[in-house]
Amino acid sequence: MSLSREQRNKIKELLLYEIGKNQFHNHFSISKFAESHNISRQSIHGYIRTLEKEQKIIKGNEQNSYQLIDNNYQFSYIAKNLQEDVVWRNDVAPLMGDFPEIAFRNCSYAFTEMLNNAIDHSEGTEIKVIVRINSFCVSFQIIDNGVGIFNKIANAMDFDEKRFAILELAKGKFTTDPNSHSGEGIFFSAKMSDVFAIFSDDLVFSSINFREIETEHLLDYKHNNATGTTVYFIMFRDHSTTAKELFDRYTQAPDDYGFTKTIVPVRLLEYGEQQPIFASRSQAKRLLARFERFKHIELDFSGVKEIGQGFADEIFRVFKIQHPNSHIEAINVDYEVMKMINHVVIGSK
Repeated sequence: MSLSREQRNKIKELLLYEIGKNQFHNHFSISKFAESHNISRQSIHGYIRTLEKEQKIIKGNEQNSYQLIDNNYQFSYIAKNLQEDVVWRNDVAPLMGDFPEIAFRNCSYAFTEMLNNAIDHSEGTEIKVIVRINSFCVSFQIIDNGVGIFNKIANAMDFDEKRFAILELAKGKFTTDPNSHSGEGIFFSAKMSDVFAIFSDDLVFSSINFREIETEHLLDYKHNNATGTTVYFIMFRDHSTTAKELFDRYTQAPDDYGFTKTIVPVRLLEYGEQQPIFASRSQAKRLLARFERFKHIELDFSGVKEIGQGFADEIFRVFKIQHPNSHIEAINVDYEVMKMINHVVIGSK
């Protein structure tokens, strides 16, 4: 039985999605795709040849591997008097005419917020924007030649370690210019994007938020001799979470529409150790900094195998006494970590 045009187009869309996802998982298989969709391998090869003729995919380096073809665009700007909404409206949005509405709107938010950060905070003179669009996703790079975001935050907060700037970004509600900015732009842009990363000062802060990959913030090194900051983010075409749905996750709506909830990975306290040890009250106080600005804090203990008594006591007993209006909840907790939390909480009663 022959398929309708709509059915054939749907198969092509599924193929493009699987090939695009392969860029992140590296396990696309024609045989598995054919079996899962009850289509012959011969038919799949026919669809692939059609996509090649349409210049949507090309063969990869390995046998039976394929890559999506990107359309690449690059823009350069002088930072002084640059307006992010004008750049979006005149240069970037016209490139995304066939993008679904939710993905398009989320791109608009993240792009204008990140470009505004580069204009207002980087202290740079030039900004470069790189856009890559294919049949699976769009990616953006916003590159400035400024002082470097982690360096600037560390100086503003008098940190002796630039890594702790990443911890503050993960919490949200942080800005070096509170009179002009709310400190929400990076937090929500990272959550809104399927892949998000900031490269600066030989460090990278990244967030991954798409299906089949656990949402998490990572801390890593990147060899980078360039000055300034690069913000990189990806939005999939089939992105389905609206900005409103995302904002609602971090508010107490309908009673309070402010940014009142945050999720903070405890591992961002580490200095790069494979098995970090969180034992001291000073570490806990660093983690707790600015928590009083939130009503609900989720501490994500993923990857943390052990904590010390002083560390736990400062977070789950002392902070609660000092800030009764802020509630801390531990999530993804290892058995030994939970034992220590229960020890300081139950033992204090």
